[in-house]
Amino acid sequence: MNQKLLIDRVESLSEGFSLSKYNFLKISYLLKLIEESDHFSTQCKTCAENKKILANMVEEIPFLDDIEHRQPYEKQFNQIRRHFHREHGFIPPYRFSATYSLIGILAGTLSATLVSFVFGGFNIDVFLAGAVIGLIAGYFLGSAKELKYRKSKKMI
Repeated sequence: MNQKLLIDRVESLSEGFSLSKYNFLKISYLLKLIEESDHFSTQCKTCAENKKILANMVEEIPFLDDIEHRQPYEKQFNQIRRHFHREHGFIPPYRFSATYSLIGILAGTLSATLVSFVFGGFNIDVFLAGAVIGLIAGYFLGSAKELKYRKSKKMI
């Protein structure tokens, strides 16, 4: 099926969805998978096969309230997304900012704890300040690393 027709079909099937249902079913990611599969289908055999799978997945959208339909849909969705991550260099949204934020919190907390003990015993305020500073620093470092992926639209 043509990419434009498939995207129009997804939009018509999801027209009455609430925002939470739209996000729960990852419709925006499905649209991105359709676009990227069409883009890479000439170079990648798996992407050409995924176009057929995605066309079938689109037709499952009205039945996704039933768990029996949703489990195979999610399995196929994750399989296609994993292919893009491994073979085409895509990353999940907020991958680096989340990871670096966690590392920043841990490093900031550890640094603040060490500084607190060196300068007169444990102080919870220094401990919390270190965690916040680490969180902010980690988030900005991770976001800077994600910037090239965002600019090249390599996030799914």
